[in-house]
Amino acid sequence: MKKIAAIILAVSMLSSASVSAAPEKTTDPEIDYSGEYMAYDQIADYISKLYIDEYSKDYIIEQGLSEYLRGDDDRLVQLLKDTLGSLDEYSEFYTAEEYKQFEDDLSHLSYGIGIAMRENEDGLFEVTDFAEDNDNAKNAGIEIGDIITKVDGVSVRGIGMDAVRGMVVGDEGTNVIITVLRGDDEKDITVTRGVSVSMGTVDAQIYDGNIGYIRIYSFGVDTDEEFTDALNFMRDNDVKKIMLDLRDNGGGVTATVIAIAQQIVPKGKIIDMKFRLPSDNATYTSTLAKKEFDFAVLVNEYTASASEILASALQDSKAGTLIGTTTFGKAVVQNIYPLQNGSIIKLTAGEYITRNGKEINKIGLTPDKYVENEVSKFDSSEYTQFDYNTNISLGQSHPNVKAAKERLTLMGKYDGEINELFDEEFYDTVKVFQSMNDIFSYGVLDAPTMKMIESLISEYDMVKDLQFEEAYKMLGGVLDK
Repeated sequence: MKKIAAIILAVSMLSSASVSAAPEKTTDPEIDYSGEYMAYDQIADYISKLYIDEYSKDYIIEQGLSEYLRGDDDRLVQLLKDTLGSLDEYSEFYTAEEYKQFEDDLSHLSYGIGIAMRENEDGLFEVTDFAEDNDNAKNAGIEIGDIITKVDGVSVRGIGMDAVRGMVVGDEGTNVIITVLRGDDEKDITVTRGVSVSMGTVDAQIYDGNIGYIRIYSFGVDTDEEFTDALNFMRDNDVKKIMLDLRDNGGGVTATVIAIAQQIVPKGKIIDMKFRLPSDNATYTSTLAKKEFDFAVLVNEYTASASEILASALQDSKAGTLIGTTTFGKAVVQNIYPLQNGSIIKLTAGEYITRNGKEINKIGLTPDKYVENEVSKFDSSEYTQFDYNTNISLGQSHPNVKAAKERLTLMGKYDGEINELFDEEFYDTVKVFQSMNDIFSYGVLDAPTMKMIESLISEYDMVKDLQFEEAYKMLGGVLDK
């Protein structure tokens, strides 16, 4: 900025001298430029028209930027990010390191320590599970229920899940020091990073009435294989009616969603892809002779991109009924273009048109049955009540235990059986909860602990999943009264 400031000062002095006429203002009036940018634009105008040697305005601007960025990779990277970002919300520039992370994310591959974690109300991170393919954390001494407070000596309080993940993940074979709170004790544990494949992207189960449920969380490189396994699970159990949950699925790999669609969409077009270069246009089709399953497809405002490809093909082919709210409306396609230094650009290069010729970008898909979920605050009258005068310890049975288990389950802090027995699993849950909330951590369900549970649950939004209920009923399921 020093060079620019110096030139601006020189031009302001020049304006008081004898100049025939100021160059015309040429910036786009529709763009809200800063005063400094306007001055820079005028400087280039002055030079192009008045400097002793002849240079074009574009040349002057390019030279200025070139000198400003020369030798400063950080500023150059930011310029490239801003340039791609100025095109639309989906075009991006990735450094070589960022692109590797992008590919690992698509593959659900990371070089971490083999744990799953969740953020608690204090902004710290509770270890909730271990990866099946990476025992490094478990072998190093980390336990489920541990609260991560620091990574390599740096506090993680309040920095968010993505930031903590970035601190834990690193090069394979390197060490990271994880500081955990276990009860009242804080200890440092050194863990070696290894390859971890995250939990899968597809869940499948069967509900009463032999009605299947498949949820696709995202479309990674292996999601089509996971989906095939889910369909085979349905076939093995003679399931013909399936709830396909695409809610909150922001998309992913186009080739993957096409491979999934070809398994369940009847013969015909899946999607048309149209690009700036007509030679790049493509039409993807299915050769499935007839539909094998009846689908109730759950969608919402966060169903986007690849999810909308699958949802639209099922809707247009009459193989599935869409239930929920209008989808996001992202029907543009990004291609990846490599650069010589290993970095890449992800550029919006095309758009897709649905099987029946609908353009849905920034519009979304309209569900066949529009259903919104109900959101309300926790109503304690519908659950077991606390008796704050009675403390409960390990091995005892009391309604207070059931009341606590009900509330902690709703908050995602307990996943055991809900009953009145204070067993060892619940004892561990209580101790972790007390540690997380600055309560004396001794594993007794006492009045302060019960009051804290009640205070926290009162702030939770309780969602009644009417979309799921509608899909279940449509396929013949009977809801409990």
